[in-house]
Amino acid sequence: MSWTAQNFSILGSPNVGAHGAWNVGAHNVGAYNVGAHNVGAYNVGAHNVGAHNVGAHNVGAFNVGAHNVGAHNVGATNVGATGAPLEAPLQGPLAPVIGAVTLGTGAGSAGGRGFLGGYGAIARFEYATPVGLSPLPWSADFTVGEGWPPYPVEHRLDPFGPLLAWQAADWDPALRFWTLPFDPQLTEWLQDLNLGDPSIMAAREFAGQHRQWLAGTDGGNGYVSPLHAELEADAAGEGLFAWRPGRGGSGPAPDASVQARADARAAIDRDLIQLVDLMRDDRARYLEETAMQSGQIAPYFIHLLRMDPSARPWTVALMNCASAIGNLVKMQYKAHYRRVRPSTLCPGLVPPWGPPRHPAFPSGHSTVAHLTAMFLLSVPGIARQLGIFEPGAPRGRAPRRQDMAAAYGVDQRSPMLWLAWRIAKGRERLGLHYPTDSAAGRRLAVLLWQALGLAEGHAASITVPALDQVRRMAQAEWADGAV
Repeated sequence: MSWTAQNFSILGSPNVGAHGAWNVGAHNVGAYNVGAHNVGAYNVGAHNVGAHNVGAHNVGAFNVGAHNVGAHNVGATNVGATGAPLEAPLQGPLAPVIGAVTLGTGAGSAGGRGFLGGYGAIARFEYATPVGLSPLPWSADFTVGEGWPPYPVEHRLDPFGPLLAWQAADWDPALRFWTLPFDPQLTEWLQDLNLGDPSIMAAREFAGQHRQWLAGTDGGNGYVSPLHAELEADAAGEGLFAWRPGRGGSGPAPDASVQARADARAAIDRDLIQLVDLMRDDRARYLEETAMQSGQIAPYFIHLLRMDPSARPWTVALMNCASAIGNLVKMQYKAHYRRVRPSTLCPGLVPPWGPPRHPAFPSGHSTVAHLTAMFLLSVPGIARQLGIFEPGAPRGRAPRRQDMAAAYGVDQRSPMLWLAWRIAKGRERLGLHYPTDSAAGRRLAVLLWQALGLAEGHAASITVPALDQVRRMAQAEWADGAV
């Protein structure tokens, strides 16, 4: 017998006593994420509460009173994270939802970024969101009067005007490395992570096969990865690139005709009209939910599963794998497409916070939420409860490739896929993403699900032993059919 990656222990795996163990005063104090990796759950009130290092990845465990608490980062460059201390915590109606105004950028749960690399004193409210764009109360009153519109949503910028593609300088400083050539070693991304965490190992194995999934051309030699080629074909067929006249990247191709530009403007305007309608009809009612989902989506899946995270740690690890891999892919594709946020073109959308300082297309929340749903539905015990229900069927089933060919927003008769859609839709309700961003995020997640061999009857083109091991362990947690 030869030794394979599957034979190696995954350091820090659930309940093994490594790195403070899965749930004991370390990676996830007390349970999934209470006072640990992302305070209170996935990421209470932000993408990284107090950044990646306060009451989280480095408090009460990994770095107590050491590298980051009471030493390297307290009272210095990294008070609660990186950046100068803020003048006051968040006040007002969103305070219980968002929590204190935090510092740092982070790149997501298990695939996050901290600040041991030293990005300087940069204050942020949330993941990649400057503190100046933290939540403010905006009255959702659309009564017309006094000669002024309630919101100036009719005022639109020309989407093909000067500098209306996302520029390198527009990125959050700690995420700007995504504008550089892709580093398969993930040097920047890994700076302060627990390298023994199963999800981080899965992401590293995935990154090593970047020629299978990378966006753009590899080194300028014209090579396009299979995943990107499929996304281009599928998204074009679904009309998700109508905003790119002549398919010219983030702006019009040099040879785009006048008609092509006019068609693209009309497509963008259709997206913006939908967002204005959601602003008027939905935003106030969904604000508390979407505020929570802005920084944490895993607790919503846990709620739907009616799951005690401490009893099913490998299911939590499977969600973390979806987040880590999804975060890698979404950011690299955002850097390729460079689409500006909707409120850039329609300032009257006035998102209640943000938008984050990274490009819009595809939606990261949509990518990660749909990938999480499909990872979970690869567990038969979960699929029976929350998978796709055929008419009259007493239980659900795992999705198949043909099921996922349905357009974004079509009812797929699955509570799990419904939740992924709802999370993505919430970003539209906030005015942070175009509907085509959400649809593209879903399509990207579907292609990843297939490439990783999780789709029934579809061989893996990207092999990730750490993910396979986590998935087998998660399946065992649901094998007895208990709820």
